[in-house]
Parts: sequence; structure tokens; C-alpha cells
Amino acid sequence: MKLYQTIETLCAAHGITVTQLCRDCGVSRSSLTDLKMGRKQSLSAQTLSRIAGYFSVSVDSLLGVDTAGDTLGFDDFSYALFHETKELTPENKEKLLEMARFFRDQQAKGN
Repeated sequence: MKLYQTIETLCAAHGITVTQLCRDCGVSRSSLTDLKMGRKQSLSAQTLSRIAGYFSVSVDSLLGVDTAGDTLGFDDFSYALFHETKELTPENKEKLLEMARFFRDQQAKGN
């Protein structure tokens, strides 16, 4: 079900529905429904490749795996934030990182 959540998050980040993704990629909507409902645990290599290509991500990142085979461990928010920030300038990325550190430190002080 994690794979489906990743696909759903990517769709939301790009402002499309899963149904639209399936139409655009020529992927069976029922295969994603089966994945969502737990009747399937994965998708075919061809389907994964089509979806990854559509979003310009690697199949590994779609599966939540880095090149060493470790899970990346992104929650939905972190994954969406990652994709929203890809086109920011290095300066703006640094400012965003500083803000995140500030909030983390403030939260730690409150606990």
C-alpha cells in the first residue's frame, strides 16, 4: 500500500488524479485499485517504468528505495515537500532548511 500512497502523493503534487495518471500513461486503473486495496503488492516493471517516467522520477524513488536498497523513510509531507522544492534556487533551499531547523529547535525547547 506504500507504493500506492507514493503514487497518490505524486499525483496530488502535480494536481492530477490517479485516474488521469492512468489515462496519460496507458496504465490499467484496475491495477492501481488492486494495489490500493491490497490485492496486489506491486506493479509490473513496465507499469512502474511508465509511472516513474511520467513524473520524471526513478523507479527506485517511486518504490521508496535509494540506490543502496535502503528505504528512504519519507512520510507523505516530506515526500511532497521534496517535490515542491526541486526547482527552488540554492539560496531559497538554504532559507527553507534554516526555517526547518528553527522549528525543530523551537519544538525541542518546548518538550
